[in-house]
Amino acid sequence: MQITSFTILVLALTTSALPIRRIGLQRRQDDIALQNGQDAIDLNEKFKTLTVDEPCTTGEDACINGQFAKCDAGSKFAILGCGAGTVCAAIPLEGERGTLVNCVREDDVNARIRATGALEDRNNRGRGRGRGRGRGGNNNNNNAGAGADNAGAGADNAGAGADNAGAGADNAGGADNAGGADNGNAGNNGGNNNGDPQESLTLDESVIAPGFANDGQDVPADGQVASLTSKNNFINFCIGKTITNGEQIVEGSCNPAPMGDIPAKTRMPSCKFTEPKNGATVPADQPFDVKMAIKNMETGNFVNAQQNYFSAPQQLNADGIIRGHSHVVIEQLESLDSTAPLDPEKFAFFKGLNAAAVDGILTATVDDGLPAGFYRLASINTASNHQPVLVPVAQHGSLDDAIYFTVE
Repeated sequence: MQITSFTILVLALTTSALPIRRIGLQRRQDDIALQNGQDAIDLNEKFKTLTVDEPCTTGEDACINGQFAKCDAGSKFAILGCGAGTVCAAIPLEGERGTLVNCVREDDVNARIRATGALEDRNNRGRGRGRGRGRGGNNNNNNAGAGADNAGAGADNAGAGADNAGAGADNAGGADNAGGADNGNAGNNGGNNNGDPQESLTLDESVIAPGFANDGQDVPADGQVASLTSKNNFINFCIGKTITNGEQIVEGSCNPAPMGDIPAKTRMPSCKFTEPKNGATVPADQPFDVKMAIKNMETGNFVNAQQNYFSAPQQLNADGIIRGHSHVVIEQLESLDSTAPLDPEKFAFFKGLNAAAVDGILTATVDDGLPAGFYRLASINTASNHQPVLVPVAQHGSLDDAIYFTVE
């Protein structure tokens, strides 16, 4: 066959079209992924304020207070909940258009959305809006526009308000946090314009507690000391200190996580040992069960104690009950009437009660029993991230139980 220049041209065009098609297909897939990520962000924002009283479509899936919910035949949401270590969230589908509402690990939610590029896209759009408003500022001084090219930019430009405070009322720290005086530490996300306040490095004004600036001494009392105060929720309290960072640091550390959700007074947890009973006698070196009745706590929720220790705030379920778990610890005494404080580093038995309570009862088995002696059995009720449970009032009954028994 005679190969003409026309044939060569056709072959060349056909061959070169293949990578172009692949590039076009990849771009479409990237666009779909980006849109799925943006839709997931929007849904998760919507879920933050969604309640069971919202109208819904039968079969619709949603998240309410971090729990999976489905719209029933009566067009009302029914809370179905999530398993331990997971939260309900919208996540982007992969390879096809859409999102999925499901119970997943919180770090998996963030990873999936970040992989679509949606968070970066919103960050960039936030910076763009900041720049636009910066340029629109009043030109009354040499820095008018509050740093037009740097509005909402990173740490090097944070706090543009000081020298630029007169840079235009509409723009100096305006609605989009364009590097203004009140929002000078807007940081790498250009203020709160990234669409997800949980990813922003800026303290949202809505969560600032003005009461933290009061040392409490306006109503003095004998022996009362002044409280430490802060105008920014103590967000930088741990500067210069070892950060806990989800680890159990035995030398001591500083933990920056907020305390979190506090239940209503009527939802404070309480527990009581049912086995062994206070004053009981247990055979030496024989297995026995510890049973504890518990109420007002959604048990069975525990995180990785080596990576997530104290690393998240206390959380409540849809009924306003603390999500967490309990522990039991048995310590040996010199005698039942001993008054000497015990060493917290020493114990005869310790067990995390990680499973959910069955009919309101948590159970642990002391498989090897205990040697003869006198013992104290105590509970340690905690939130999911192992911090002691927090309640709304200072005056309350004990949130834990302790009993004394003999082994002989």
